[in-house]
Amino acid sequence: MLITLVVCLLTSLCPTMGQSQTPLAEKPPQTDAAIPDQFRPLYQELDETLRQARSAYPFKKGDARPLVAPSLVMASSMFSPAAPDSQRWKDLLATLDAFKAMGMNAAHVLILAPDLTLGDPRAFIDFYQRLGREIHSRNMKFYVEHFVNMPFEPNIRSSPPAHVRLQDDPRGRQDFLKMKEQEVTLIYREIKPDYLSILTEPITIIQGLHLSYSADELANWVGQVTTHLKSTGASPNTLLGAGAWTYESEEFLLKFAQQTNLDYVDIHLYGLKLKGEDQVAKLATLVRKVREARPNMKITIGETWLLKHGKQGPKLTTYQTTFQEIFFRNIFSFWSPLDEQFLSLVMGIAQKENISVVVPFFSQHFFTYYTYGDAESSRLSPSSWSSSVSEPCNKALDAIRNHRLSSTGKAMSTLLDPSGK
Repeated sequence: MLITLVVCLLTSLCPTMGQSQTPLAEKPPQTDAAIPDQFRPLYQELDETLRQARSAYPFKKGDARPLVAPSLVMASSMFSPAAPDSQRWKDLLATLDAFKAMGMNAAHVLILAPDLTLGDPRAFIDFYQRLGREIHSRNMKFYVEHFVNMPFEPNIRSSPPAHVRLQDDPRGRQDFLKMKEQEVTLIYREIKPDYLSILTEPITIIQGLHLSYSADELANWVGQVTTHLKSTGASPNTLLGAGAWTYESEEFLLKFAQQTNLDYVDIHLYGLKLKGEDQVAKLATLVRKVREARPNMKITIGETWLLKHGKQGPKLTTYQTTFQEIFFRNIFSFWSPLDEQFLSLVMGIAQKENISVVVPFFSQHFFTYYTYGDAESSRLSPSSWSSSVSEPCNKALDAIRNHRLSSTGKAMSTLLDPSGK
């Protein structure tokens, strides 16, 4: 849900920049004014929760660590494919180089249905094949998540998305899953990523599209699709995954995990305490239950970032409005110490729970934030998704071009430093 709400509203490309081949230079960390009074109680609450959680999951440098796959936002299928001689292609390569310089060893890309079935998918396939080669040439893994463009999101290629016209009846539900399978099959057969999450956040899909599926129905679909894909032998090195957000019912994830041809379970972790429930403890419980049933099952944290939401925050009942307002908070630099703590916590969880991959989704904040209350940030609106993602993307590309990391980016790079320094 979170990844679609953010990425699907990107309707403009980031500014141009040249390809960077130089490691990111050390820069002084971004300074910021004091924490605004309105956010001070939330900041203190999150800070204390993070300190407690990190004591249970300390990250130990030098020990085994997961693949870290920041989201390559500009490569989302929401954009038209980047031509090999285009400035946007150079921007993508520069961003990959920046990730590599930080110590990242994978890249996450979002492909949204029905982008591959709107017409001839050849241009997209060629683009993602080319991108995969560039990722692999940097000795990085290619992690693809196949999700769904929600009907309340504008799509630069289809407005409204084709599946909006589907009815919540047996035919409509079947047609949706057929469309999903068609796109997943194209990705598996033609693009051949290292990891392919074929279904994530099922409750988000059910509520966003108003299509009624039981956990058994979706688990059966996962089982049938994974079995069919592997029987083709088209991409034997691609691992297939499916999963849910910790905030959703565990029934979906645990039933997915029972499918014998599923290679990994994909868990999304946003926030610390939601619905009065400790989400870190929930993740640990899910991991334990999966491993009890499937001891050798791989587990990924396929999306994660610190949700700036606390016990006194608004109820998370409307995906579009409430999360829009909460995500806007991410852009401000006074949150960066908490983002750093959260990423260290997730890395500690990954070490202790033997997580294979971690995907920090809001990767633009490895390069830039806004300063709260200054002229630049004051022109942005919390009611605009462009203000939450598109404009920070612009700002991040400018920082990449000038070889700058934010304090969060520097902290993450230090975590990933193989020398242990």
